[in-house]
Amino acid sequence: MNNKLQQFIAGFSFLILLYCFYQMNHPQKVQVQKAVYNWKTNFSRSTYYNAYEDSFLTSHQIKKMYVKMLDIDYSEAAGIFPVSKTEINYWVEPNTDSLNYVPVVYITNKVLQHLKEEDMDYYAKRILSFALRIETYTKRPTQEIQIDCDWTKTTKETYFNLLLCIQKWAPQFQYSVTLRLYPFKYREELGIPPVDRVMLMVYNIDNAKKFKSANSIFNVNEAAKYLARKDYPLPMDFALPTFSWTLVFRNQQFLKVISENIIPEIIAPRYVGDVAKIQLQKLEENVYLVKEATSGYQENALRAGDIIKVESCGEKELLEARLLISRFAINTKTTIALFDLDQTDLEKIPYEKIEAAYFSMH
Repeated sequence: MNNKLQQFIAGFSFLILLYCFYQMNHPQKVQVQKAVYNWKTNFSRSTYYNAYEDSFLTSHQIKKMYVKMLDIDYSEAAGIFPVSKTEINYWVEPNTDSLNYVPVVYITNKVLQHLKEEDMDYYAKRILSFALRIETYTKRPTQEIQIDCDWTKTTKETYFNLLLCIQKWAPQFQYSVTLRLYPFKYREELGIPPVDRVMLMVYNIDNAKKFKSANSIFNVNEAAKYLARKDYPLPMDFALPTFSWTLVFRNQQFLKVISENIIPEIIAPRYVGDVAKIQLQKLEENVYLVKEATSGYQENALRAGDIIKVESCGEKELLEARLLISRFAINTKTTIALFDLDQTDLEKIPYEKIEAAYFSMH
């Protein structure tokens, strides 16, 4: 080998080393598919009613929205029934946005405990009919259907059979399911759902029904314990927390969760000119005692003696959750979704922090 060829190879190898060193120290941004959840009891994309939402979606160039269409529950009196069907406000004008809408159906574990094999086809078709209402509204075909369920070891067989049954009746769609941190870690016990993709929900760390001072929505140290494993047998998308809720406890027992921070509504004057009553006594940070029945939020029927705890996820929790998932393989086919599209919560997070959550560094 002559000297010129040796010099060329040596020089070329040096350039490759320099490039690799540069890549290691200057990670490239990989843009994922940006998405957001709409988890309200009503759904409308009218510009008149959704000025902030439209501005948020446009400014962040979000092209995908997961829309809750139905909650399915079980009771001894009613059996399996739709406990909360999302009200859809239909457009008069044609839908002109460019969003890809994904209908989501939430199923409680109680449903799986009481779902019989002979009824599987019936409920599978009912779930599909409720989910596909969104096509009538948006005037565009659905590409993906998502099922949201916190299944257990004893109900996994029923749940997986239901998923297969749904796909049997409508095989043209892509199917995804939500995946909590517990079944992600303990997959050998809870199984791998028979679908195309999973949406890892990087929140709801602790049991909200047990009163604790810690934030049950998200705690980075607790979440990290579940995410030691770096892969999963199915393609993964990720949902990150940007929401608040109010937990209500009565007689030292959990009563209900209200999907927003209701404190501002409680302390606000009822009518113009009214003086706001001191209805709450602060016990500790974000924990309050209700001193008298709340006239400003009667629909939630709070009573004197109730304890309410407000939990929220803002800029800090969002970026901590984003950092946790940075260990996973993320590419341009990966969806990162914020949960959820709520003006009160999202306005508290700076634009650049939202953008940072949507990008992967490689």
